[in-house]
Amino acid sequence: GNKGVKPVNALLAITYIGWFAATGDIFGSAIHDSLLAFYDWNVPAPLCAAVGSVAMALTAVFGFRVVERFSMFAVPILTAFMIFVVYLATKQMDWQSIRSIPGQGNLSFGYAVSAVIGGNILMAVGAPDFTRYSKNEHDALKTVSGLVFGYPLIMLVSGISTLVTGEADIMKIMISLNVAVPALVILVFATWTTNTVNLYSGILTLATVANRTSTRKIALASSIVGIAGAGLGVMDFFLPFVFFLGIATAPIAGIYLADFFIIHKGSHRFEELESVHTTGINAYIAWLIGSGSAYLTTYSGLAMTTVPAVDGLLVAFLSYIVITRLRSA
Repeated sequence: GNKGVKPVNALLAITYIGWFAATGDIFGSAIHDSLLAFYDWNVPAPLCAAVGSVAMALTAVFGFRVVERFSMFAVPILTAFMIFVVYLATKQMDWQSIRSIPGQGNLSFGYAVSAVIGGNILMAVGAPDFTRYSKNEHDALKTVSGLVFGYPLIMLVSGISTLVTGEADIMKIMISLNVAVPALVILVFATWTTNTVNLYSGILTLATVANRTSTRKIALASSIVGIAGAGLGVMDFFLPFVFFLGIATAPIAGIYLADFFIIHKGSHRFEELESVHTTGINAYIAWLIGSGSAYLTTYSGLAMTTVPAVDGLLVAFLSYIVITRLRSA
């Protein structure tokens, strides 16, 4: 609905800003480890995170066009570098040995999948929003192809490197593989680009919620919250954060899919927006039911697929179809 979407957008905006803070925290830890390893300077990681986040926030607010230039430069180099990292890792340990490394057993397969979904579901749910700027359908597909093809590559490289080195911190991994300096340069560009987009998306989404507040004030408030989160070490709460995203955001994706492919049979026209209800009661009910099922899968023994985010998406998908048809009958 035109007004009912505001709480959903508020949730998405908070999530974007949360990702900005989390990425800023990762950036700060990487800079801290690098300065300590290269120069023996023990600059506090929260200070590094805060300073880096301030620079990223300024780019998001005043220099967003720079992001495109960063991306054009950083993405191809980052891709080549990730492949090189896998090569270095497999020189230290063969594939058979890597595959035989046992897990710690503190996270089930279903929860691990849900964490990955929760970490990426925001991009999927937000895709209809930012792809509206695409010139045509082909450009829209190109926009989301990075998530489809690029992210699995990143996860694979990260997982292999962590298994070989026994480290979870990005710079400690690169130091172990003796590629710390190029890794730091690429990390700065890649993180800067990603985090600028996170904050920019959060500001745009909040602007649809607080549409009577100036964009400058929204940008200032969002930046302050994000910078504070990065400096306070929000990554300490990373797993609960991504589980929350799986519970609260995945059902929204299920509703989008049901509405577009089943209810409207793959056809939506801009003219129909004039007749959209103020609040989509059907969608809200389905959202609550889907989120409730994901919560039960996460924190109780009840489960459909053993993956909380998938349970929430499927239940919301089916609930929306059933509720819409019952209420229209």
